Amino acid sequence: MRSCPAFFVLSIVALLAGCATAPKPDIWPPIYSDETYLESFDSTWPPDEAMATIRNLETSLVEYSAGVPLSELSVDQYGLRARWTWLVKPSGPQSAPIQQSASFIIAFDQVGSLLLEHYPNLNVDFRWGLIVRFADGTAVSVRCPTREAAMRFGSAVSVLARARGAEPSLPNPRLGAALSALSAAQSEAAGLAPGTGAIVLWLFREGPAEKVGLSPQDIIVAVDGEKVAAPDAVFASIEAAATAGKPEVVLSIIRRSYRVEGLRHTEIFVPMTVAIALEKPGD
Repeated sequence: MRSCPAFFVLSIVALLAGCATAPKPDIWPPIYSDETYLESFDSTWPPDEAMATIRNLETSLVEYSAGVPLSELSVDQYGLRARWTWLVKPSGPQSAPIQQSASFIIAFDQVGSLLLEHYPNLNVDFRWGLIVRFADGTAVSVRCPTREAAMRFGSAVSVLARARGAEPSLPNPRLGAALSALSAAQSEAAGLAPGTGAIVLWLFREGPAEKVGLSPQDIIVAVDGEKVAAPDAVFASIEAAATAGKPEVVLSIIRRSYRVEGLRHTEIFVPMTVAIALEKPGD
C-alpha cells in the first residue's frame, strides 16, 4: 500500500551537468510518503511458537483498507485465515443495518516477500504494518498499532513460510534501495544512452543508502568507476567489492533536480558521488 506521491523538489548547490526540457511528470517513479524499513524478520522461534505469537496478536491486526478489528483468526502450519465484519446502514429510513464481512488468507508456502511499513500520514492509531506478497504477485497488507507488533507478526509469518519451504525474498542489505532499469523516456531525459544505469524507486529506512543521502529518482551509473547497465549489475558489483574485503564502494549517480529562474523551472541532472560502507566478514 502506498500513499499518493508528494511533489519533489531538491535544492542542490553543485556543478550542473546539462539541462533538458521538462518531460511529462509520469515518466519518473513516484515519491512515496509511506516508509519501508530494511528488516529481515529473522527469528529462532519454532513453528509452534510462531503460531502462538500470531494468535496472541489477533487484537493488534487489522486489514489495511478496512481498519476493522478481526472477528476471527485461525492459524495452522499451512496458513492464516482472518475475517472481520461491519454493519452497513441501508438508505431506507426504516431499514435495519446489514452485517457484511470480508476475509484474507495467507498461505505460508506461497509467501514471496515481507515488507515492514510505516504510514505516518494515516490519521489512525494503526500506523505500522506488514505487506505480505505472494508468488503470484498478489498481496495482503495488515496494519498494527506499534512497530514491535508488526515485527512480531512478520517474524512469525517468516518462520512459518520457511517451514513450508518458501524462501521470502529480502531487500539487498548492502544497499537498502529498490532499483529498476530506466525506461527509454527516462534515459533520454537524463541524457544517457539506452541500457545505462539503474534508477532508485525507493529507499529502505535505516539502510545504507538512506544513511549516505541517496534519494528516490537518483540514477546510479557506475560503481567504483565501472559503468553499470542494470539493477542486477549494481548489486553484483557491491557484493563483489564486499567479498574482496573493500571497506566501501563509491556510487556515481545523477540526481534529478530543478534550476529556478524567476517563474521558470528547468529540469537538470546533477552528477554526484556517495560512498557506501561495507561490513567486513565476521562483523
